[in-house]
Amino acid sequence: MKSKTFLFTTLLIGMLAGFSAIKVDVCHNVNNNPHTINIALPAAVAHLIQHEGDSLGTCEDAQNDDEIPTR
Repeated sequence: MKSKTFLFTTLLIGMLAGFSAIKVDVCHNVNNNPHTINIALPAAVAHLIQHEGDSLGTCEDAQNDDEIPTR
């Protein structure tokens, strides 16, 4: 039984390490001063939950989303 528990624990730790190795861009907007940060995926999730003005992607992407297309 110990070997199955060890294997499961090792796999779980490996998966968590893999997720923290994935980095994403977040537009971090503090005091109307947006700037792009590149952070680990778990940190990005925390940023998006805790900071209302933050968005996934670069700040340039976020600014382009706000523009109204003209024809």
